[in-house]
Amino acid sequence: MNIDTEKATDLIIKRKPRIIVFGASVFLFPHPVKSLAKVAHEVGAHAAYDSSHVLGLIAGKEFQDPIREGATMLFGSTHKSFFGPQGGIVLADREHGEVIKKNIYPAFVDNAHWSRIAALTLALAEMVEFGKTYARQVVKNAQTLAKALADSGLPVACPKLGFTRSHQVLLDYSSFQKGRAIAKKLEKANIIADCRVRLGVCELTRRGMKQKEMLKVAEFITRALTGQEEPKRIKKEVEKFTSDFQEVQLRFK
Repeated sequence: MNIDTEKATDLIIKRKPRIIVFGASVFLFPHPVKSLAKVAHEVGAHAAYDSSHVLGLIAGKEFQDPIREGATMLFGSTHKSFFGPQGGIVLADREHGEVIKKNIYPAFVDNAHWSRIAALTLALAEMVEFGKTYARQVVKNAQTLAKALADSGLPVACPKLGFTRSHQVLLDYSSFQKGRAIAKKLEKANIIADCRVRLGVCELTRRGMKQKEMLKVAEFITRALTGQEEPKRIKKEVEKFTSDFQEVQLRFK
């Protein structure tokens, strides 16, 4: 789940690409932007960073700082770990930002959705105020959940690397077919995961859950996947448990 810096360096020097893009869907650890962006610049390439999954952690200064580490531009989603409205965002320094803006508008984007802009403005303001606390707790929660699941015998990815440094925990079942079956099993207990069996803790964190609650979440997941209980029973317990965490925290009130 990490980039092989030495092999990537050799490949960049050999192929001399015009652009390299950092980013992943399963994004457990920061990427080696500083070292590889330097190599990219040496061969005349731009370095871009797809922060779709980790933008909230970057904004909260808990993951990495791609632009200051050498990326020419950063783009990503405003509705994943960054807790805003659905959409995308592009960030860059002034030199490259003007070029990007000139080529995006009006060829690709020419409408202003004011309701989304207003919602994004509020989310940005809340991130400035609460982002560090939010991002720090997200990572703590993810690491606590990962360890608890591993201690219960579930196949949590990257145990030798501390499981995760982001909001994601990956249960590694090797194939989408197995993962789909696991996801369906969890869904019956009112626990949602995708076919890759990625578990994210952002929404749980925003609702006020901390490490103590992650242990309970791990218990529910373990029981759903390894026990002989009826999913309906676990589902009722999950509903009762989450009923105490219905209000979004870390926000303007």
